[in-house]
Amino acid sequence: MKSRPWVVAAGLLAAACGGSPPAPTPTPIVEAPQIFCPADVKVGGVTGPSQVVTFAAPTVTGGTAPVTTTCTRTSGASFPLGTTAVSCTAADATLRQAACSFNVTLTGFSLAVTKFEAFGDSLTEGENGAGPKPNFVDTPNSYPAKLLALFDANFPGQGVTLVNRGEGGKKVEETLATLRKFLPIDRPEAVLLLTGYNNLTSPCGPGQANTFACGVATQEVADGVRECVRKTRESSATVKYIFLSTLTPPGTGPKRIERDAIVETNRKIRLIAAAENVTLVDAYPLFIGHEGEYVSIDGLHLNPPGYQAIADAFFSAIKATVPQTPLAAIR
Repeated sequence: MKSRPWVVAAGLLAAACGGSPPAPTPTPIVEAPQIFCPADVKVGGVTGPSQVVTFAAPTVTGGTAPVTTTCTRTSGASFPLGTTAVSCTAADATLRQAACSFNVTLTGFSLAVTKFEAFGDSLTEGENGAGPKPNFVDTPNSYPAKLLALFDANFPGQGVTLVNRGEGGKKVEETLATLRKFLPIDRPEAVLLLTGYNNLTSPCGPGQANTFACGVATQEVADGVRECVRKTRESSATVKYIFLSTLTPPGTGPKRIERDAIVETNRKIRLIAAAENVTLVDAYPLFIGHEGEYVSIDGLHLNPPGYQAIADAFFSAIKATVPQTPLAAIR
C-alpha cells in the first residue's frame, strides 16, 4: 500500500520539532510587601524637653521591586518627652502597601516643687512699652507665662502652676504688701522676686545716676528687697525656695533708668541674696549686647524676647536649685 505524502510530511515535521509544542511558562506570583517594625523604644533620664533617638529600620519582605519604606519620624530625629507613635509604610512598584507602627517613649525628671508665685511690678505683670498707652500688658508674653511654658515642656504632666502677682506701677514697698497679703492664701512652695524699677524711674532717670536722690532710691530698693525676702519666710510656712532677680539694663527710650543706677542696685541685690541665703537669678548679664532686641522702645519695659530671657534665667536657677528625681521607667 502506498504512503500518503502529506501523512509522511506531518510525521517528519512533528519529529523535527520534538513532539508536542510546549505549554506556556506561568508568570511567577510575587507576594504583597510585608513590613515589621522594631520593638517599642524607651529612653529614661532625659534632661531636656527632647532628645535624639535612634532605632533599627523596619524589616520588609515581599513586594515587587523597587520597594520603598517611609516612616513618620526617622531614626536620629529629635523626640519630645512623653510617648510618640511612629508609623512606617512599605510600598512596592505595583502600589501595594503594608504598614506597621511602634512607640518611642521618653521619660524625664520629677521636679520637687510644683507651685510657684511671682511678685513684682509691670515687668512681672508683662507690660510692653511699645503698645498703646497708658499701658499694654502682654500677659501671654510675660516672663511668668514663658517660664510656665518651660516647666510644661521639661516636666510635662506634673501639674506645675505659677501665679503671676505682678502689678504695674508698684514700688518695692507695695510689692511687700502684696506678698504679705497673698502668700498665706496661695501657699506657694517657691517665690520669684523681681521688683524695684518704680523706685528708680523718677530719681534715677537720664542724667541723674549720681544725684543724692538716686542714691537714696537705690538703697530704698535694697532695703525693700531684703524685707520682701524676710517677710516671705515669715508669711508662709510652705515656701521652701526664694529666687531673687537682678534688674534688667535700660534701653534708649524716655522711661529708661540710668545704667549706673541699675548697676548699683544690682550690686546691693547680689549682696542681699548672699546674706539672706536665697538663690540669685542674675538676669542682667543676659541682656548685655541685646538691649535693642530685648528692651521696648520706652527704654524700660521689655519685648517678648526680653521676657523670654528673664524666664530662661529663672528656669536655669530653679533647675540648679530645686531637686529633681528621675521618673520611673514605663514598662
